[in-house]
This record gives sequence, C-alpha cells and structure tokens, in this order.
Amino acid sequence: MTRNYVSSPVVAWGCALVFSLATAAGQAPNASKKKDSTQSNLPATEVHPAKPSAQLREEPTVTRSPSANIDPFEAVATQLASLLGDKKSVSVGVGNFAFQDTDLLSPFSALLRDELEVALNKTSGFKVVTRDRIADLQNEGKFQMRDLLEPGTAVEKVSVKGIQGIVRGRFYATGNGVSVFTELVWLEGGNVEKTKVTLPSSQIAARVFPEGVKTESALGSLVTPQNLEASISNLQEITEGRLKRVTKEFPLEFFTTDTRRAFKQGEVVSFRVRSDRDCFVAVYCHQSDGSSVLLFPNNWQRSTFVPAGKAIDIPGTQKHGFEIEIGPPYGSDVVQVIACTSEREIEKLVGQQLRTASASQPVAVMTRGMAAKGISEAGAGATSVPNGAPAMWAEAHMVVSTFPK
Repeated sequence: MTRNYVSSPVVAWGCALVFSLATAAGQAPNASKKKDSTQSNLPATEVHPAKPSAQLREEPTVTRSPSANIDPFEAVATQLASLLGDKKSVSVGVGNFAFQDTDLLSPFSALLRDELEVALNKTSGFKVVTRDRIADLQNEGKFQMRDLLEPGTAVEKVSVKGIQGIVRGRFYATGNGVSVFTELVWLEGGNVEKTKVTLPSSQIAARVFPEGVKTESALGSLVTPQNLEASISNLQEITEGRLKRVTKEFPLEFFTTDTRRAFKQGEVVSFRVRSDRDCFVAVYCHQSDGSSVLLFPNNWQRSTFVPAGKAIDIPGTQKHGFEIEIGPPYGSDVVQVIACTSEREIEKLVGQQLRTASASQPVAVMTRGMAAKGISEAGAGATSVPNGAPAMWAEAHMVVSTFPK
C-alpha cells in the first residue's frame, strides 16, 4: 500500500486507519470479549443470517412503493417497541451494528446507529440515552460499556443509573435489501431479545441518497466496509496469533473517548487507557497492509505512565501537539494497547522503534514482524519493578473502521 507523507504542519501516513497528526500551531473485537455462542465464523463475504429462535421476532420485508416519505429505520424501531409490552419510556443506549459475522463496521453501521436513535425516540416505548451520556459514564469508569455496545457479546447483570438496556446488532446484504438483526439487551436481568427486519434497497436509497445517485453501486459502498478482504485478513492474523504474545495479568480498559468505532473522513479520534494499577503503556495500530505504527509514545508524547485508576487520553485534551484525523485510504485496523508494570520493559519494547521517529515522521512505522519480535523480546525473561515485585503484563485492543464522507 502506498504511503503518503505530507510536510509540516501536518504529517500523515496511508493505512486502513489513517491518522493525520497536526502540530500545536495548527491547532482497547477486546481480547476479553466473550462471544455469544450463536455467532459463526463464516467469511464476511457470505450472507448467512442467524436462524430465528424463540426470542427472535421477525417482520416480513416491507413491500410498499419507495417514497422519500417512508423511513425504513422506523420499521426497526417499531419492531423493537413491540417487545416492550406495556412498558413505557424505557431508557436505552444504541450500540454498534456490525457487518455480517465480522467485527467490521461500514458507513451503514454509522447511519443505522444515528437513524435508530432518532426513530426510537419517536416511539412511545423508548427514551434514548445520548451517546455523549454513554461516553461520560464510560469515561468516568462507572462500568466497562464498550463490550455491551458490541453485538453478540455475552451479557451479565449490570446496574447503571439511567440506562435500562442497550440496542445493538448486525446487518446482512440480501438480494432485495438489508436484513437488520437487532438485540435488545436488558442490563439488570442480563436477558437479550432479538428482532429481524429487512429494509428494502429502494427505501434505503430514497432515504439516504440525493436524487440521481440511487444506484446499486452506491448502496453497496454504503453497506460494505471499506477494503473488506484486506481488513478481514488483517483482523484474523492479529487476533489468532499476535495478540496472544502478551499475557493478560491485570485488567486494562481501552476505548475511544466517544464510544465509536466507525469514523468518516475528516473526523478526529481520541483513545483512552485506564488500568487498576500503575503501569506503562504502548499503543500500536496494526494496519491491513502488513505494517504496524507505534502510535504512542511518539515525538509529542514521550511519557508512557498511566497511574492506577486514572485514565490517560491519546492524544489528550491538550492535544500534545497533534490530533488523530481520519483520511484515506480506508478500511479496518486493529488498534492495540500493551501495558507493563515495569517501565524498563516498555522502554525495551518501544525504545529502538521510537528512535526511528523524526520531525518529518513523528511516529514509528515498522514491519509487522519487527513489532511482533519486539513484543516477544520485551516479555522474555524474569523482570521486576523497583519494589522487587515481578513485572506484570496486560493487553487490550479494538477494531476501528474508517470510510470516506
């Protein structure tokens, strides 16, 4: 994949997840996620909707004539509302909608989440908790919300003031539209109810695209994640092999500060790391082109320390001289945080790599093999922290998907 570097004040590199780092003058699937046993591992290019179960309420495909006045997303909200019975004003947050049987997101994922928030608020049964409020709760450490936002994640009883449930799901391209499988997760009981609604292509196109752009190819690019095959291959390689190089000896939280995993061109993303003990961290972006970027530390942020119970942001509220801005090319990358209670071990991991950074290339870019070797070497042998206790390691990761406007 061609890598493009832009001179100051902006430095950018080309990858499936693209970061544009601006100077101050210009100014955590994670490894611990438990999957629902109903999830399959079919290739994402297959259309294989889950079989309806006793809990799955299905509405036939809507066959009305396409019209700009028809909101296909209201059909999903209406079907969910039918699960409530006599309940009114149930407070729910809206999570992620993944493409088929993958962890990848597409422009339709972001669209569906936005439109469903609006449609649910129009029903008498739901009151939508804003995304900002969900992010606040997660950022405050009230609970680890990110797992609950992901479809198919096993649910345990959770008590969160002001939120009774989470709406999340998957979607599958069909011959005549998009089938949306939605989960309504009840937090306190841990129960999950499911619905299925097929949204006709004509209604989606009439709702989303301006006149003259309602084409099959346009709808396909909306539904399908960018750089699909390379993204799937990258995710499989990372999750099935390289993530296992780091032992998980203490809890580590890793998420985006606004709870999203899907970003479009020009948007800015910030990551947050939190641990229950003092530790030192490194953050890598494993790209679908086979290379890895040492996102943190870098030429602007050198300190890797994370105090116990206190989160740090990358790049942080003060920006530390740079921002992470989405740009081309697009796709899905695995962003991983590695933590150790020994500063020496993290320095061993990133020291040689960080020395390759410069003013024109402030983040270290290396081959995948070099990154894997560094991780293995850093974790080899018995080490300890200043108080004599053995060094402990932890890891968390997430898939971040990007696409053009």
